Amino acid sequence: MRALVVVAASLMLALPAPAWSQAKGGAKPPAPPAGATVRYTTIFGELMGSLQSDAIWRETRQGGRVTAAVLDVCHSVSATSARKDRFVVTLEPQGGKLVGSGHSEPDQVPVKVSLTRRATGDTFALEGTITRGDTTLTVAASDLGDMSEAEFRDQQSTEDEIVTAPANFAEVSPIAVAVRVSRDGFLDVVKSLRGQGARVDYASLVQSCADLRGGRQTVRIETAPERAAALVAKLQAMPGVVAAGWTSGSYGIERSVRVKAAAWTDSGSLKADALAERIGAAVGTALGAKPVSSQWDDVTRELTLKLERPDQAARGLDLTEVIELTLLVGPETPAGGDGLVIWIGESSVEPADRATDSRLAFTSGYQGGDEESAAIEFEALIAALARDLDGQVWDSENARWK
Repeated sequence: MRALVVVAASLMLALPAPAWSQAKGGAKPPAPPAGATVRYTTIFGELMGSLQSDAIWRETRQGGRVTAAVLDVCHSVSATSARKDRFVVTLEPQGGKLVGSGHSEPDQVPVKVSLTRRATGDTFALEGTITRGDTTLTVAASDLGDMSEAEFRDQQSTEDEIVTAPANFAEVSPIAVAVRVSRDGFLDVVKSLRGQGARVDYASLVQSCADLRGGRQTVRIETAPERAAALVAKLQAMPGVVAAGWTSGSYGIERSVRVKAAAWTDSGSLKADALAERIGAAVGTALGAKPVSSQWDDVTRELTLKLERPDQAARGLDLTEVIELTLLVGPETPAGGDGLVIWIGESSVEPADRATDSRLAFTSGYQGGDEESAAIEFEALIAALARDLDGQVWDSENARWK
């Protein structure tokens, strides 16, 4: 069966350089002998039968003859599991085939590979078997192209940026913390987050192929801006941590307003109720809506406002738009500063029937995208917050508050 082969530069492999990882199961192949050339092929698809797989084929050529190859395969452990396993097997010519064996990492399953390489013009095919444990899989991958090592490296994406000490939150999100940690230190780092007033992105706890090949993993965390600096400092001091700091997230400085911290704090504590009331009033004015409720999140300190206004789209029914808007309030830098920043986050708009007797129920409301964006006039909202709270907005062109 034909596998999906990708050599286009538009596909970015999430592998830290070098591609042959520091992980125990993926030692870097030896340097090729003098006069030999090394070519790479990436194979995505059915190399492991029904299991999702991501494979790298590295072959050493002497003239027109393949003298050795390395097969690096990362795959799901079952058709329904997100858990990955990986094996790297060095193959040597033997009886017209390329054969080798090894063990997977981290599951330590024995693996045997026996493949025949058949060239056809500028492409080649791999046929044979891969045996993983007691299961033997038939390999039939055709129309495979190759690339140089330089081309292969160009296809590799960089890891998520972690800024250990940002001057401000112009490029990173105030509640988005990330820690990059070696495999040996991973469990202790994650367990240390219990009881720390933080939420962990579950997807970042599941090893990807890039994690298995790189021997380290990036855990993404959300916490209140005022707690983030202490959490980062704690993580930076833990064994196995390569980097810890702030990263990109759901809040951007272009949708924010800076206000004077002194006006909304008392002995270092936020005047949460008073600020929520003032923000709600400003938002209500900007959106032509009436504030209904406000709630602070205990972990991230995000503020969720609920407002209502008459629906203008479904004529003649006297329906109501229920607007929910999430904002974040925090210091202007990780170290604090004289200002507080109000970031505008996610929003939703849903229809409601407030009739006094029987009411309409709705299967769906706004479908997101353009309709919701039109319902929330963000420029007007930012201007109203700046005006009513005596604040400043971000000047992207000059990278400063104005």
